[in-house]
Order: sequence, then C-alpha cells, then structure tokens
Amino acid sequence: MSENKGGKNLKRALFWVLLMVFVVVALIGYDYYNYNRSHPFLYNTNKAPDLNYSTQSKNFKIYTLIEVGKKYQFSGNETSEWAKNAKEAQESNKYTSLQYTIIIKNISDKVIRDFKAQAFVDEGLQPYIMSGILYFGTLNQQKIDLNVKNNEKMDYMTEISRFTWLPNINQIDVKDREKILEAIKKPIKLIIKWRDGEEYLLLENAEVKIY
Repeated sequence: MSENKGGKNLKRALFWVLLMVFVVVALIGYDYYNYNRSHPFLYNTNKAPDLNYSTQSKNFKIYTLIEVGKKYQFSGNETSEWAKNAKEAQESNKYTSLQYTIIIKNISDKVIRDFKAQAFVDEGLQPYIMSGILYFGTLNQQKIDLNVKNNEKMDYMTEISRFTWLPNINQIDVKDREKILEAIKKPIKLIIKWRDGEEYLLLENAEVKIY
C-alpha cells in the first residue's frame, strides 16, 4: 500500500516539475517573440556602438539628404493613422518636420546579399525629436540583396529614411534652435552588414535643406 502511495506521489511530483518547465519555456519563448517583434533593428539604442568608423567606403556610394521644415502635401482624405497625425501636426504649426534620406549604392563587383543598415543621428537631437528615437534603418526581417550595377535596373541601390518632428524651430528659444541645427549638421554614423562583411561609416557630407 505504501509503495503504491509512494509511486503516486512521485508521479504527481514529476507532473508538477514538467508543468513548471513548460510554463518557464513558454514564458521565455513569449518574451523572446515580443522582444523581436518590438525590436526590429540591428541595434535598439540611441547610442551608436563604439566602432572604428571610416569616412570612406570600399563597397558603397552614399548620398545623404536632410530636410528641415519641408511642407508635405496631403490629399485631405487620408485613411492611415500616420497620415492623419502628420497632417494635424503640420497644420497645427507647433512642429517642424525633419526628414532623413540615405541612398546606398553597391559599387563593388559582387552582389551584396542579406544587406542591412542602421543609421544613428547626433545625440544632441534627443531632447528635441518628438519620439526621442535617434536611429533608423532596415528591419531585421527585410530581405535585401544589392546587385551589381547595370544599365537596366536600379536593384543595385536601396534607401533608408526617417520622418519625425521637432518643435517649431521658428518659435523656440534662439539657443535651442542653434543647438538643433548644429546637431542636424553633425556626422551620421552608419553601420552596414551583409552576408560576407560589414562597414562602419561616418557620413560627413550630407546635403541639408532648410525650408
């Protein structure tokens, strides 16, 4: 009788141990899923990694455009939440638009496979950018290959961009305006990774347009 009771207790204990293991594994899996869903970039920090950045690229030609205060045209019957919010923000006259566009061209003689890129703007902008986020780039789940340049297609190049808002730079303190414009003109750190390599670049010659 005691042996049967002992066997039942052992089975019951084993059941609870296996249940706890299942719960722990499920929680870890859930957290991992949520982390990857909400952290889609290579790095998820406003501080760029401390790497040996170069001003010259061996594999890419890069053009950087920064537009400050550009007015965007809206159709008036926007359906997306983003478009509605952007239209309201622009019409309120409380904000100044800030748009980053980085065009990256493959100038090597090889196809660049599994291309990913992330840019970091100057940390001096953090108090002013409405979202507070200083990085942008490709998403981890994106599949991008940059082919060798030819005369028929544009598949040797790609673009990463960021649209955000600043407080209206014409209505804020002069010193804050100067800090914003100074930070905008500072070099952007760009990290590029692909299947066979990586580059860390300092983009110093951006074209800045202030409207």
